[in-house]
Amino acid sequence: MILPLTTLWIVPLIGAAVCSMMGSRSKHAALIFSAAFLAAVGIIGLLQRPTEGLLVINEIGPAWAYGISYRLSADSLSIGLIGLTAFLNLICVIASWELEVSAGYWACFMALSAALTGVFLARDLFFFYIFWEATLVPMFFIIGLWGSSNRLHAAVKFFLFTFLGSVLMLLALLALVSAHHRATGVWTWDLAVLDAGTLGSAAPLVFWGLVLGFAVKIPMVPLHTWLPDAHTEAPAAGSVMLAGVMLKMGVYGLLRVALPLFPILSWDALPILGGLAAFSTIYGALCAMAQTDLKRMIAYSSIAHLGFCLLGVLSRTSQGLTGGALQLVNHGLTTGALFLMVGFLYERSHKRGLSDFGDLASRAPYLAFFFGFSTLASIGLPGLNGFVGEFLSLSGALSALPVLAFAGMFGVTLAAAYALPAFQAVFWAPAGSGSVSAKVTDLNYRERAVLWTLSGLMLWIGLAPRPWLAWFEPALRGLVR
Repeated sequence: MILPLTTLWIVPLIGAAVCSMMGSRSKHAALIFSAAFLAAVGIIGLLQRPTEGLLVINEIGPAWAYGISYRLSADSLSIGLIGLTAFLNLICVIASWELEVSAGYWACFMALSAALTGVFLARDLFFFYIFWEATLVPMFFIIGLWGSSNRLHAAVKFFLFTFLGSVLMLLALLALVSAHHRATGVWTWDLAVLDAGTLGSAAPLVFWGLVLGFAVKIPMVPLHTWLPDAHTEAPAAGSVMLAGVMLKMGVYGLLRVALPLFPILSWDALPILGGLAAFSTIYGALCAMAQTDLKRMIAYSSIAHLGFCLLGVLSRTSQGLTGGALQLVNHGLTTGALFLMVGFLYERSHKRGLSDFGDLASRAPYLAFFFGFSTLASIGLPGLNGFVGEFLSLSGALSALPVLAFAGMFGVTLAAAYALPAFQAVFWAPAGSGSVSAKVTDLNYRERAVLWTLSGLMLWIGLAPRPWLAWFEPALRGLVR
């Protein structure tokens, strides 16, 4: 191997340590280490491109007590999500360049990227849990220290909800490992070795413990109530990482842990899980329609978009799984761009309400163009990235969940019903008496460069999705088998 897998989470972790000691130069350190992180992912992902099987690049360290061992594995799915993490981390650093923040801000972003990377790499379920829990700490501080006026309430709510889900997941993992030891006499936390068949009658309880732990992070309705508050109060870059990567942990956990370990139980639970996924698409869209705060509207739209991902994943068809995996990337790009632009608006006007603006298209044409472009991508306009992921997810769901797939299609219509009126109200409607549009200046060159990059990727995936689909297919073929 050219680079060990450990490099992928060590580089941002070292970056976090360096940023915390650099004071006023911490943002320069964050930029350097973010670029190095993305380069490391590129070296491993492109020069050692994983092609076959679930676990194709492995790294195994010495064994600890009770079968715990440092085991990392990477396939096309995990490398793709780590690449998304590295890319959005670099985007967040560049987008936050002019903020007046302390060194801890940059250190938290780097530490968050390190923990997220560990989640996508860990094959030993003990380390999977450790990395999973480690993501909570930097995001808690990002929301609680650098968020809006109600940031402490949102940060505590985020921590309590997600920590409760983590506790359920830990209890399920302990039961699984203990049952395997009783049946075989061997302690192990290795995902590739553990056999859920040793659980006997306790298998459904363990399965639902894992599902609930992952569902909180997705978040699946009705375990979603922490998300709108967290997004609304978090700084723009924090919302990008939360929506762009952290929410993907729940879907990844289902794909990597729950579905492979419990194939029969997951199939039996399909009506319940699929029903909640379809309900999430409609509920999230209806809630988004009722919002008057731009950021809160985008937060609820995330619940709807993750419902599409789940429908594709739960179909367990090659088409649905590939579409769901691609939609994870699509959501990170489109929602990340929208959250950044709401952040740019807030930095200029300190307002986020739909009624606070109006006639912005004439004052900020670049902002209007990128916001409109990202909105169209988000609602699934053919030719842009959102259409590809949603089409494949719903096509796969039609074979296994036909009724629920039609409910998901209704959610696509609702997406246009909340996104387009919001765009029209902010950029094209006449400015009201309380409008702050006069304070809004157009995007500068740095902000345009960030959004040109994101928009270019949306267009690329929309017009030429085959290379992206081909990237995810090897790992997902293994899941189908």
